Amino acid sequence: MREFSVATASNSSSQREKSSARRVLKNSKKSLFGQNFEAHGKMMLDDMNGTKEEDFLLDDYESDDDSNSDVKRKRDFLEDLDNESSNEGSDEEAEMQKTLKVFFCSRTHSQLSQFIKELQRTCFSSSLKTVSIGSRKSLCIHPEVSKLKHSFRINERCLELKRANDAKKSGKKGHVNEGKRAKKAAAGCPMLRKKSDQRVFRDIAWESEVMDIEDMVKLGENIGVCPYYASRRMIPMADLVVLPYQSLLHSGARDATGLKLKGCVVVIDEAHNLVDSIGNMHSCQISATQLQQVEVLLNAYLGRFRERLGAGNRRYILTLLRLIKALLNRIASAAEVTDQSMTYNLMNDPNKGKSKGEILTINDFLFSLDVDNINMFKLWKYIKESNIVYKVSGYAEHKSNPNDSTQPLNKESERKTQDIGGAITSFHTLAEMVLSLMSANADGRILITPSSCACDNDFEQQVGHIKFVMLNAARSFKQVLEHAHAIILAGGTLQPIEELRYRLFPQLQEDRVHTFSCGHIVPAENVLALAIARGPTGRTFDFTYQSRGLPETMEELGRLLFNLCCVVPEGIVVFLPSFDYEQQLYSTWKATGIVDKLLRKKALFREPRDVTGVELTLQEYKSTVLDTSGTTNGRSGAVLLSIVGGKMSEGINFSDGMGRCVVMVGLPYPSPSDPELMERMNFIDQISHSLTASKITDDGLLPLQTGYSGREYYENLCMKAVNQSIGRAIRHIGDYAAILLVDARYTASSSASSAPSRQASKLPSWIKDRLICVRGSYGEVQKQLHQFFKAKAGKSLSVQELPSHD
Repeated sequence: MREFSVATASNSSSQREKSSARRVLKNSKKSLFGQNFEAHGKMMLDDMNGTKEEDFLLDDYESDDDSNSDVKRKRDFLEDLDNESSNEGSDEEAEMQKTLKVFFCSRTHSQLSQFIKELQRTCFSSSLKTVSIGSRKSLCIHPEVSKLKHSFRINERCLELKRANDAKKSGKKGHVNEGKRAKKAAAGCPMLRKKSDQRVFRDIAWESEVMDIEDMVKLGENIGVCPYYASRRMIPMADLVVLPYQSLLHSGARDATGLKLKGCVVVIDEAHNLVDSIGNMHSCQISATQLQQVEVLLNAYLGRFRERLGAGNRRYILTLLRLIKALLNRIASAAEVTDQSMTYNLMNDPNKGKSKGEILTINDFLFSLDVDNINMFKLWKYIKESNIVYKVSGYAEHKSNPNDSTQPLNKESERKTQDIGGAITSFHTLAEMVLSLMSANADGRILITPSSCACDNDFEQQVGHIKFVMLNAARSFKQVLEHAHAIILAGGTLQPIEELRYRLFPQLQEDRVHTFSCGHIVPAENVLALAIARGPTGRTFDFTYQSRGLPETMEELGRLLFNLCCVVPEGIVVFLPSFDYEQQLYSTWKATGIVDKLLRKKALFREPRDVTGVELTLQEYKSTVLDTSGTTNGRSGAVLLSIVGGKMSEGINFSDGMGRCVVMVGLPYPSPSDPELMERMNFIDQISHSLTASKITDDGLLPLQTGYSGREYYENLCMKAVNQSIGRAIRHIGDYAAILLVDARYTASSSASSAPSRQASKLPSWIKDRLICVRGSYGEVQKQLHQFFKAKAGKSLSVQELPSHD
């Protein structure tokens, strides 16, 4: 069992509610199909060789205010069918609907699978009716639909087939065209034809051991039933619903799945990720390249069908094109600005407090576009109801590869298909941006980055982009807070819990929030935690941004690591602030001979930048640690250089010999010049000032009494990353490891006492309570390590199976 903190919040009925980007626009524009955009547009306007154009023609959309609009009636009918699908059971099933159920959600699919495995080991596995919810991409078993590469395509095709099924059941022909694709859709999905089969699926699932996503897919394949819709029909009668963050925390996803939270208990695991996850769900970014992709598709589509489209469709397509042009012009005109009000002079890098680009409120951004006569609400409604994304992208896909899709693809066709997939994503991103621009002015900011702002060779940023950053996670979380009977936030690295309270429910009365924390399951003697101020030659460890690149500092760290290799058995994992610093370190160590000295004691591995190489590196590291034959060559074990925030800092279990010692180098503060970070800090400061301005809020509630500020949020980001990284080592009750915090700032104290520094006070209690601050000579460190591992020498040094990473 790991240490965790829990906070519950009960529902209260009184609460309801000059930029070089120009060269991108002027240069030869690489298109979706390897040609320039203009050539591609001409290609798409060529003759369609007899293909039924009705497949791609939009239904009439005369006015979104016209209640008699054909498309409105059709969309409302189909959306009702889709939203009610999870509750379309018999009257008997409706009566069996549970009024109290538990929703358990976590961030990733692998974390949910781990929860299911643990649940299977308990007595509740057979007594609880449990259902796992996933996306169509995860659950679809239709032989053609499941092969589609893009989730948008899978969703579209699935809905087409289901609507055909629903139309047949209701005795209506629906809107079926003569095209080949439409005829296939009219046949419906064979996995949805019999409700009785879905009941069989449900009964087998209830009677079997708790199933995860993979189990449900296998069951659906065995009996020929769609696991996606079958699982949704099981929700009303379930005791426990297991689902990812997105399905529960996003209101649109909740509505589409038919989740009813009223009176239920919501458990959110890995809650230290909760605020950032909510913010990411409601943020979006679109680049100049993506805007150009959509512009080409719309121009080609309008050029082909202009005379056959109704006035409403023509008007809205022209409106979309006008908006795209305005966004492109805005990226091209973005100036490099330095706004002192946005700049923080922070600890690590005070000289990098100037940001390139512009940060605007939503209202100021819309005003700067000069499109104030465009009604974003109506435009979003049109995109949602007209199905324009799929019609336009479907036409583009047909023109890029008009041959039968069943024929094997050559390299050119495959590339075109991939390009179209990117164009579809771009179109959806534009739709998300329109939705974001409908947000409250105070809840988010618009970041405009010109094309001169390259970041880690990221092409999207080199060409410039516009990003909407959601700042107010509390507003999105409010619906969950209001409807649920209780909310449990659980995690192993939630400290400090005050930040979570402040950013998710700052107005909630303190007596409605309860916290609980327990110690780690491992005994105290199995953990040696050391904060180290000096290296082997007595040089102070200063890994601030200004000092960490000094040759003396890097060489001292190398000497420390060599001394560790002499006393620590098996594996040592070293966490470094960034890939750039890791490369700088390795180059220095290589030039000074430190690498050669390390290799005489242990093998050396480095985390690759390319995530595809992470698994191979981990397996090689594990094999080396397990290999005892290496001791005959005078060395044993291995050292792994990892990056804070990389793939190895979260989701990997360095249990047993994989991580007998974890070394955290420095304090990994994020860059203070990051414009998003600065805006979040400004937002937190503003909320803090508004809460403390008066004792009573408009809702009549006492505000959360806290000195939480943007600066404290900045520190907490750093310590969260530290806690996540060092928590990789101790993974079960019999495990043991040394944890070394290498930086004088971990040992600094405002008093003469041995109390830890401000940063060290934010460590998890199971480390903080055992932390030894070594402010004197390095000899004490070597002594403590020698005694610790000598006492553990009799224990078996085994490496458990390495789980797949998140």
